[in-house]
Amino acid sequence: MQSTKGLALEVRLSAFIDGEVTDEDRKELEQLIARDDEARRLLETLKSGTAFGNKAFEEFLHDPVPLSLVRGIKQGTAANPKAARVIPAAARKTKVKIWPRALAASVTLLLVGGSTGFLIGKTSDDDARLTKTAAARTWLDDIADYHRVYSRQTAEHLVEVRPSSDGRMESWLASSVGVNFSLPDLGERGLTFEGARLLVAAGKPVAQLIYKNDSGDVFAICFLKGKPGQPDSKMTESINDDISMISWQKNGASYVVVGPSSEANLEQLADAVETTI
Repeated sequence: MQSTKGLALEVRLSAFIDGEVTDEDRKELEQLIARDDEARRLLETLKSGTAFGNKAFEEFLHDPVPLSLVRGIKQGTAANPKAARVIPAAARKTKVKIWPRALAASVTLLLVGGSTGFLIGKTSDDDARLTKTAAARTWLDDIADYHRVYSRQTAEHLVEVRPSSDGRMESWLASSVGVNFSLPDLGERGLTFEGARLLVAAGKPVAQLIYKNDSGDVFAICFLKGKPGQPDSKMTESINDDISMISWQKNGASYVVVGPSSEANLEQLADAVETTI
């Protein structure tokens, strides 16, 4: 053990608590504590902080520390070497070591602050990514998700409403979506009309007309009411994993023809729908 004389009282009392002082220093500090109220208050404060630091540090030892936090601490120290100099110059000259309990309290504060910043930063980054992802999705993404589910249903559950000859299905869809339409007859294209569903995409009602070919492949025509003043647009093809879609805008409505990505004639099918619907 080495003498702590000449060091700050806080440092000397921390060493006293840890038993890291010489006999001469210990006797001197005991006498100081006995006669000096301020020294006693400082001693009690250090004891309380040490107990809290030990307990918190022990709890942190059982919790995983984020790898990015560890890297951040290392990089911060490397980028700013002065930040690592926490021992006074006088203490370095006497080669007084950092006592375990004082170190525990310091590391605790570092981890609490660093972990809080990590969690807040991570939450902010996640929220930003979710917001960006939500903003990037379109009604076509919702349609692709629906089609992927419904196209795998059996004939009993493939549609919500079966075809009828009285026009009630068409009236129901038109009034629900706000778009008048004529039911396309795609028999010459090898497709049989199975029925319809009412969906929700981008927060708006969408009509879905469902067809099936002889191979059991499911095709759909979906449409919703467009925004006021929305101009007509040419057909655009897009691929969503195993699903191919051809979409366009016409007369204040948005349309899309959906089918398997392996279908080579989907563009011709969309042309037939566009002229008859």
